[in-house]
Amino acid sequence: MSIRDMLRLHYFLLVIVISAVGVVSILYASKGADKSYADKELYVRTAQDLVDAEDDDEGKASIINEIMRVNGWIEVLDSQNKVTQYIGTPLDRTTSESLQLDNDPEHAPYISSVASFSNEGNSYSYLVKIPVDQLEVSIWDKQNAIERDKLIQRYNLGAVFGFILLSSAVIFVYSRWTARKISYPLAKIAEGIDKLKAGDYTVRLELKLESEFLQIRDTLNDMAEKLERANEEKKQMEQDRQRMLADIAHDLKTPISTVYGYAKALHEGMVKDADKQKSYLLSIYNKAERVNSLMDTLFEMTQLDHPTFKLDKKEQDIGECMREIILEHFSEIEEKGIELEIEIPEEEVIYSFDREQLGRVISNLISNAVRYNPAGTRLRTTLRDQLDGIFMEIADDGSGIPLHLQSIIFEPFVRGDKARGNDGGTGLGLAIAQKIVGLHNGSLQLLSTQEEITIFRIFLPKI
Repeated sequence: MSIRDMLRLHYFLLVIVISAVGVVSILYASKGADKSYADKELYVRTAQDLVDAEDDDEGKASIINEIMRVNGWIEVLDSQNKVTQYIGTPLDRTTSESLQLDNDPEHAPYISSVASFSNEGNSYSYLVKIPVDQLEVSIWDKQNAIERDKLIQRYNLGAVFGFILLSSAVIFVYSRWTARKISYPLAKIAEGIDKLKAGDYTVRLELKLESEFLQIRDTLNDMAEKLERANEEKKQMEQDRQRMLADIAHDLKTPISTVYGYAKALHEGMVKDADKQKSYLLSIYNKAERVNSLMDTLFEMTQLDHPTFKLDKKEQDIGECMREIILEHFSEIEEKGIELEIEIPEEEVIYSFDREQLGRVISNLISNAVRYNPAGTRLRTTLRDQLDGIFMEIADDGSGIPLHLQSIIFEPFVRGDKARGNDGGTGLGLAIAQKIVGLHNGSLQLLSTQEEITIFRIFLPKI
């Protein structure tokens, strides 16, 4: 549910609850008004009350006064239902009609009652008749208007204050509920951001939220995951940098120490023999050449990592490129006694690539296969054009790469023999090769089978 839908639902519920509180307040005020009138309602005397007070002259007089006060009167009837006496001022002298009032009390103009009594052995009846319209006027007149209005006002004020208090309580609960729906996830998100700012990239939000907050949660979690991964990569890069600096120092120390020692011996005249001097100078030259080669390779590697570096891609025949590289190494392949097997299609395999950089990768792989394998090794070079991309393989059945080095073989300064010898290798060739293939959006893998112990496979996707 979106925040808009949630708020709309909350507002709807709030209107319903407030309306219910209003209805209850109105009912309370109405009940108070009814009660104020009910409390002031006069008790209407009946004929039976007169019979009951027949022996109480004072009580009887009081009852008669109450009847007359509401504009009623009393008719005394004999056994023939004839009026023998009127007590009060009659508004209607139709006795026979009055005796039939109970037949239709709802539409009767009077409230009437009849009760029989005896006097000196004769039977009589009291007929009490009170006009309905006069009764209502009398009741209203009888009530204390100021007191009644105060009571009604008290109930109305109670209803208003009750409505205000209940509405305030409902609004308070609603605001807390709605705020919690918004402020709680915002607080959690802010807490997560603070942890990210503090460098804690392991933070993850696990909340059941509205749709907008779900997007923020997922974005924050994704960002935290990327930052954590970037932080791990940064740590790994720092470790690689430290190791690379140590490897560079190691690779430079030996030749520079040799150059320094031989140059010092020649400078101080410690070497008198001419042949020995030439030997020292040759060693100095070789070591300086190795240092220069190492520095050139490092420079090339830093160039590939620079954000401004761009490949010079052109649509060309990648098979022809492989043939040219193989031809460049053909003499050393023959000298080493390597058995060469070429599997390159005769038809053109057109692909957009940087001829110089990709040629360097193929050259490096062929050179390593020739350099680190004994005579009689079978070297296979293959090119396959498939629907999803182009595959190139440089494979051999020679000495192979030690198992403990296979997982790190593409890291800088890792060499197949893990030695810092004088064979001319820098340990950067495969690292550079992987970077170049990566710049072509491809991949470089080290594989192995029972027949071919070392297989370098290059995959270039067709985009």
